[in-house]
This record gives sequence, structure tokens and C-alpha cells, in this order.
Amino acid sequence: MINLYFKNFNFNLSGSIGIMLSSELEKEDFIKRINELEIDYKFYSFEALKTHFDFNGKITSPLNFPFRDINKFLSARVIILEDIKIKCLWDAVLFNAICDFVLNNRIVFCIRAENGFNINNIFSSYLNYDKNSYEYLILDIYKTRLIFLIETRMVKDNKYGGYTSSMANIIYKINALGFHINKNKKKPENYDKTGLFFFDDKKFEIKLTIVPLKKIVDSNGEFISKNGISINTTLTDIYLYPGELINKIKIFLGTTGNVRKPVHCSYNKNKTNKTGLGEMSTIQDISIKEIFSPHLVIAGAGSGKTGIIVNKFLYLSNFISADSIIILTFTNNAATEIKNRIASSFTMNNETNNNLTYDKVLNISTYHSFFYSIIKEFYKELGFKSTPLIKENDNNSGENTKNVFISYDEIILYVLKLFKNQDIVYDIASRFKYVLVDEYQDLDFFSDYIIKKLDFARGAVMYAGDDDQAIYGFNGGDSLNILFFDLFFPSGKIFVFQNNYRSHYKIIDFCNLIINKIAFRYPKKLLAKNKRGEKNGNNNIVNILQFKNKNLEEKFVKKMSNKFNSQGKSTAILVRTKKEENSFKAVPGFNKSSYVGTIHKSKGLEFDIIFIVNVSNGNIPHLRSMFPTVTQRKISKHPFAQFLNDKIKLETGRDDEVKLFYVAASRAKEKVFITYSGEISEFLMK
Repeated sequence: MINLYFKNFNFNLSGSIGIMLSSELEKEDFIKRINELEIDYKFYSFEALKTHFDFNGKITSPLNFPFRDINKFLSARVIILEDIKIKCLWDAVLFNAICDFVLNNRIVFCIRAENGFNINNIFSSYLNYDKNSYEYLILDIYKTRLIFLIETRMVKDNKYGGYTSSMANIIYKINALGFHINKNKKKPENYDKTGLFFFDDKKFEIKLTIVPLKKIVDSNGEFISKNGISINTTLTDIYLYPGELINKIKIFLGTTGNVRKPVHCSYNKNKTNKTGLGEMSTIQDISIKEIFSPHLVIAGAGSGKTGIIVNKFLYLSNFISADSIIILTFTNNAATEIKNRIASSFTMNNETNNNLTYDKVLNISTYHSFFYSIIKEFYKELGFKSTPLIKENDNNSGENTKNVFISYDEIILYVLKLFKNQDIVYDIASRFKYVLVDEYQDLDFFSDYIIKKLDFARGAVMYAGDDDQAIYGFNGGDSLNILFFDLFFPSGKIFVFQNNYRSHYKIIDFCNLIINKIAFRYPKKLLAKNKRGEKNGNNNIVNILQFKNKNLEEKFVKKMSNKFNSQGKSTAILVRTKKEENSFKAVPGFNKSSYVGTIHKSKGLEFDIIFIVNVSNGNIPHLRSMFPTVTQRKISKHPFAQFLNDKIKLETGRDDEVKLFYVAASRAKEKVFITYSGEISEFLMK
């Protein structure tokens, strides 16, 4: 295998492709040959690396995870790693970081494995978990990254001719078109690009230029002539989209008969740097144009999160087709808003497309709708005879009908079952080239797992959310997904948006005081970015008012709400519980134009004037938050929580209440009224 590998060494070196070394003899032979070529290399024992990255119990902030300087250790052109054995979760985290680094850097990565390499073998000491447990699914995500690394970057044995299995697959498909690889063609010395050359019996040539890393494929370098065609691709596309590449070759071959002079191809040239509406800050602009690394946008309250998702989609559409991008959010209203804003922007750019707003073109969906679409496609693999229907209430038992009903919670469980089949995961993942995730802080662990599998370790994903606005822990939302982003994507980037374009600066100052009560969060401070309220003075912006009883409190809120409504202001009365909402709506003669709802329902909305009522201990924070539910206790036992410093306390119930109060106050543009008639809330105490 070593000799065969070195026949293609220039190609593999320039393509940053590695090798499996299955014996001590192969390792010695390999070292001898790279010494002859004067290429720098380093040996690493996995056990030794663990001593450099022992961060158990040392993490104090989401931004001080341990792998930022891994490049200082893995700095050679050729890296040889041996003694790999995963014995605990921390070992798995470190090995994932190494795989992630290799996939994002130009190094030749060699794995020393006795008696061949088997993925399950290295995890064999750490697989004694229920297959739906958090730890097992975390390992499965890491294993997916390793599978992706092996299929795209590793030469395993000589049956692939010195190429990876995915490249061998492309070579086989091109052979089927009547072309054979030209191994005598002189390989370019430039390591930034490398090519595969094919020819047929008429000496017509196909040149396949392969970009080794995550780069935009430059279509300007492609050409069609009577003597041959040149096509650019990436290692990722070779693995996930071989059919697309072969179809492109067929189209180019069909065009050559009508070509006399070389025709250089150029795609999307008229769409370059398309953006959406309005001006963006520097950090927003940078985050939108980041497409080579997985990244997380922490969008503080009022910082324009939806606009970032829209602009990200528009920017991506300069390089890939719209139907290969999927946007996932929570509500139908949010999906419709994003879809309409994208369609509106296309129209403004004189690119009106009547089909643009249809689901078949724009893959913009709620999480449950998307997951349900997977079940509808693969229902037979789940053992159903027909597509199961969603059970809207307990009356849909399905006992007296031919239809089968499943609940919303069961949708996720059935997708988890389907995703145990690697072929199904690959099939679905290969349909999308980029994933945009909205409201990441409220996503449950299982849904997050599904999305990470959908990304298939490519890192072609942007998450957008705000850990400070994670208020659905009671409903399964797991804010630790967003807080432990680095442990899934060590090479990922994090953009923190602190500019608030909504509220008066005194409201923002008050919001910052509220949210600082949480110990483990992304460090950030909202900053006022408008001139709201300056001409009218700065008095009475945040008003905290005590009343003798609830009746007087309700009368005051009603009177002031009417007053501001008569002035043309939008107002909202926000309450903690559904019972309070019904009570306020039932107040005789109450103003119909004022919004009344729970704080949870108000998330994502904004108003000129906000009334937060009954802010007293036992209500805000709510009494039950002091006795966390089973779900909340489960969340606090997230496997990654073991890596936190002992001084960091994950008080999930209380923290959710803090965030809820923060969400309520941050809805206001001009004024906030906080009222209570019982014992003052601890959140209002200095």
C-alpha cells in the first residue's frame, strides 16, 4: 500500500490526503520516504496529547474552551497519530477536535492502527450507553466526523489505487463514460491545486481540478473546447455530490461538438455580492460572508437576528443554488417572515421568480415540519403501511380508522430511529449544501443531534440565537447546546452581536443588570445604537411601582395603557402565567388594541411601551422554578456539564426565570412599567 500511495504522493500531498498505517513496517517505510522528500512531520501519541489538553473541571466561560491553540501542537506538514483509544467523554472530545482540525487545514494526516482501522474499535471502551442517551448521540456525531474524514481524506488500502474511496468512486464513474485516468500526466508542483487527468481513445481530455479545502469553487477556471474540458470541484463535493459532478461532465461533453474555440465558464457572475435590505455593522457583514467554517451568531435582544439569516441566505445564493440551502425555525410565522423578506429582496434585485416563494424552491420550514417530511418519505422503513398523520389532540387515537397517528414528540423519536441508518442520513444530507438554524437556544438536544447529522460534519452550518433568551427549558429546550458550541465545532467561529437597535439606553442598562445574574453565559453587554428618547429627556424610562393590591395594580395598567394607545403608541401587558393572561383579558372595559399575553408568547415581538405585571416573589421568579422539574434536572446533567469549573452552578430553573424577565423588559422601545402588589421580586433587589 505504501508504494502504491507514493505513486500518487504529489497529488495526495497537495490534496492534503492521509493514509492508514496498519503495521510498524509500513510506518517505518513511510517515514523513510517522507524523509527523502524532506517533508516535515511529527509523531503524536494520543495518550501524550491528552496531558496537554486536560481541561476537566477548568471551563469557566463558553469562550475559554481548550482547543484554540491546537495548531501549535499539530503544526507539521505530515501528522502521524497513534495509540488512539477513547476511554471517556473527554477523550472523545479531544479526538473530535483533532479530526476537526485535520478537515480544516492543509496537512497530511496519518493514523497508525494495528490490524487495520475500525471506527468502532477505538470507541469500544466507551460504548456502554443506551442508544438514545445524550452521551451515545454525542459520540455518534463525533463518529460521523471521523467517517467524513476517512471517506474524503484517507487512503485505507490498495484496492482504491492510492486514492480515497470517494475519489475512487468518481474515477469509476468517469471510466464508465469511456475515459481512463492518465497516470503519466505530469502533476503540478503547486500544492494549492491538483488535478486528475482522463482521456478517451480519441485523446479527448477531462481535467478535474480539486480544491482540497472548503473554498468556493472558481467556475471562471473551467472551460470547454474541442480537445477537452476542465472542471473544478472539492473533496466534499466528490463525496456527497458525485452524481451532480458526473451530470456536469455529461453536459460539458455534450457541448463540445458545437465548440470551436475554448469557452470559459462563469456562473452567478451577475449575482456577486448580493445582499438584503439596510446597512450592516462590521461584525454583521463579516458573519454573513463567513462560509468556510461552522459558526454561531449570538444575537442579543434587538440586534437584528432575522436580518442576518435573510442576508446569509442571499449571500450564499451567489455561490450555490437556493434549493440547496435549508432554513429551520420554530414557528410558521417566523418561516413565512423569512421567506417573504427573501422574496422581497430578490424582487428588489430585479430577479423576480414566480416560484421563489414556493416550498419546493425555498427550503424554509419549521423544525417539526421538516422532521415530519422525513417520516413521510421513509415511513416504510419505520414499519408503517401508510404515512402516519400528526395527532393534534388525544381524540386522534386511530383505533376506529385506517389512519395511524403520531404525536409531535414521536416525530423526533422516529427520525432518531431512521438516522441510525447511515444510508438514510447520507441521502438526506447530500440534498443540502448549507444549513441555517434559527432560535438555536431553544432547540432540544435530539433536534440538535438531527441537524448535526444533517450537516454530516461538513461544518456548512450557521446557528443563530441568544443564550440569554433561552426560555423554553420547561418544554425541552436545551440552552447548553448553544453554550457548548466549541465542543462540537472546535474550529468554529463565534460572532457576538451586542448592538441593540430597538430600545432606549436606560432600558438596555436595566436589561444588562438583569441578565448579569446568570453565571455561565456568553460574555456580552447590550449597547444602545439609536437616539430614541434623547429629545424627551431621560426620566421615567424604567418605572418600578408597588400597589396595595392587585385591583389597584390592574386599574393603573389599564389606565396607562389607554393613555399611550390614544397617543398612537403600541403597548403590551406581559404576564407570567396563562391564568393571569385570562384575568387581564377579562377586565371590564379593558383596551382591545393593547397586546395581552404571557412573556413566553411575546418573544420576538416589540412594542413602544411594556407593562410587566405582578413582578413579585412566587410569580417572577415563579415558585416552581425553585424546585426544578425532572426535565430541568435532566438538562443540568448534560454530559458536557462535567467539564465546568466546580464554582459554576447551573441553576437551570432560576436561570430560566432570569432570562424570562430579561426577555420581557427587552421588548420595550421607549418605556417599561414594572408593577407588583405582593412581596417585591428578588430580581428587583439591588
